[in-house]
Amino acid sequence: MNEVNDKITEKIAQLLAMAEHPNSNQNEAAVALEKAQALLLRHNLERADILNTQQQTPDGIGKLGVTELNGYTWKINLAAVLAKSNLCRVIGSPSSKSWHIFGSYDNVRAVVGMYDWITTQLVWMCEKEFRDYKNDEGTERGQTWKAGYFMGAIAAIKGRLAPPMEEFKYGTGHDLVIINDAALSTAVKQVYPRLTSRRVGGNGGRDGQSTGKAAGGNMNLTPTKQLGTLRLGAGV
Repeated sequence: MNEVNDKITEKIAQLLAMAEHPNSNQNEAAVALEKAQALLLRHNLERADILNTQQQTPDGIGKLGVTELNGYTWKINLAAVLAKSNLCRVIGSPSSKSWHIFGSYDNVRAVVGMYDWITTQLVWMCEKEFRDYKNDEGTERGQTWKAGYFMGAIAAIKGRLAPPMEEFKYGTGHDLVIINDAALSTAVKQVYPRLTSRRVGGNGGRDGQSTGKAAGGNMNLTPTKQLGTLRLGAGV
């Protein structure tokens, strides 16, 4: 690629970064994107050509990886729920039992803080409540009951986090959410250009789901000592 094309590519990349930066307002993002599209058309380039020349994710967006050898299925589902409520996105790698979270530093920090706290509590509560269930002559097998327990707990947590996020998304945070979603999409595509969607689920017992739903509906989702550092989702 010659020097002129290099400059054009760099200019378009800068405009796309501005359009997708989480700190750009809606007007700035729209103007930058319009200019970038005009240059792409004028020089017969595709957006993928520009993105492929960039080695880093957009400014303000980073990636953190977490490996969970035990309980991967329910843990990635929990991480995805928490990420969505904190303007982040989770991508799973089932073969390595790991998941990767994309987002700004503060929001990723909030998700990881909530995740660590909730998983620790849920594992402890699950074991205790399963013992109580068996002592009451419950009939579901351990693996089935526990899978249902985590499913129920995560569903309840999702239900608790969704309303405040929806209010933020369609209220004061509308422009921020749009710009942030664009930046996340760009970051994910740069790291995983051939990403395919795959549903991560599992089977669980009804008794376990009922108990887990009650647990997820009543537990404190954030540790008190960290409330001051969290953003969205704090104090739920």
